[in-house]
Amino acid sequence: MLKKKILVVDDCKYVLQSYQELLADEDYSVEYFETGEEALKRFQTNSSDYVIAFVDHNLKLDQGHFSDGSELVKQLKKINDDLTVVIASADSSDEAYKKWLEAEADKVLYKPITKSKLMANINSAIAKYDQECVSQYPTDHKDYAAMIGMVGISNEFQSVAKNVLRYAEVDSDVLILGETGTGKELIAKALHQHSKRSNSGQLISINCSSFKGDSNLMESELFGHEKGAFTGAIAQKAGVFEVAHGGTVFLDEIHHLGRDAQAKLLRAVQEKKIKRVGGTKEFSVDFRLICAGKPKLREMCKGEEAEFLPDLYFRVSTLDLELPPLRERTEDIQPLINYFKRNAEGKYGITKEFSPSAIRVLKSYSWPGNVREVENIIERIFVKIEEKIIRKKHLPDELLQSTSISDAVAEFDLEALEKLQKEQIKRLILTVLKTHGHVVMQAAAVLNVKRTTLISRMQALDIYDSSPEERNGMFKTIINNFSSLRI
Repeated sequence: MLKKKILVVDDCKYVLQSYQELLADEDYSVEYFETGEEALKRFQTNSSDYVIAFVDHNLKLDQGHFSDGSELVKQLKKINDDLTVVIASADSSDEAYKKWLEAEADKVLYKPITKSKLMANINSAIAKYDQECVSQYPTDHKDYAAMIGMVGISNEFQSVAKNVLRYAEVDSDVLILGETGTGKELIAKALHQHSKRSNSGQLISINCSSFKGDSNLMESELFGHEKGAFTGAIAQKAGVFEVAHGGTVFLDEIHHLGRDAQAKLLRAVQEKKIKRVGGTKEFSVDFRLICAGKPKLREMCKGEEAEFLPDLYFRVSTLDLELPPLRERTEDIQPLINYFKRNAEGKYGITKEFSPSAIRVLKSYSWPGNVREVENIIERIFVKIEEKIIRKKHLPDELLQSTSISDAVAEFDLEALEKLQKEQIKRLILTVLKTHGHVVMQAAAVLNVKRTTLISRMQALDIYDSSPEERNGMFKTIINNFSSLRI
């Protein structure tokens, strides 16, 4: 089997020697270059052979070709955008992060370079490379999903599960990206349970959306507080990082953190030191950080007023996993239906079967809520339907309407298609409003639209909804107007 090829570019020969010493015992084919021009010429000969490239941020001007390392990164990515490119730098300025994001650099290796940092980046790149290969050409018949306690037979999910087992063996921070309901929390649990940390500490999970952008609330929850630190602090409280000492911290929906909260988290990640709110003593904590966010988290780092701090993004994404949505791995739908069906049968003590027509609808549905939606719908069917044979007519309306949309497309019925689409959009908006306390601003954030855009859509679809606070305000206005009439 061919050795994995690695490209290293740094204009300091002592740094190149450091790379050589760190990789001397590793079974890779590594090529070292002092100039970007030489590296680019070599890379152009057979770019697909390389798995990862390490590029110095401060590459000196090279015969007019490159002003710095990010310029070389752009050229490498232009030739092979599947290559994992790591910027090696001690610079943590906003200017530097903007350059790296524009150049589409994948990761940052912060200097000084250590063996553990170097190997974490290499392992991540190899995992990504192997995942793409496995997706196209299955190499074995092991059920990696079952090994981590999950369900999925598709090549895409099997390769993710395989990487979970690989990442569990090292102690680097992990970033999990995926849509809601794809199983990010289960992946985090598997990473902890298969790691050495499962013997020395626990997994503490927290959803960042619960902070609602309040950095003070986040600071108290994550770092703890001293007695009397603020009104209501009647006793000392240990924070999440302190409780998880020796174990793992899982921060779900990290994209919900405000910028102040991100900055406070960044320091804890960098230093592995915390200080309780109201306290004066700083102390070290030992934890592995696993974060989860939406697929477009990297895009949130771009622009003058970036929603997410690039520095934090690069810090937490030493290793990364991307969970594909269920609509992109349709082979997993049937096994998931079978799994949740067995669970429901055991829970309720009844047996049900699905007719072929019902199965066809279930398998053709796009599952916007992913695995969580499969579980919820199977559960709902077992609770609501008394018949032993579940037929197409018994399925929820959203599944049947999805099938109707497919039929409308096949029959070129534009009017029917538009009507069905409006009904689905209306149902989606109402569902999100309900699950987020009828707060329009929160619903707009979940739906990735502006608040004004969502309000316009609601008006067009005859949706008249408001938060409890807005309803109370309107109620008070009505009472005041009524009182003024009486006077």
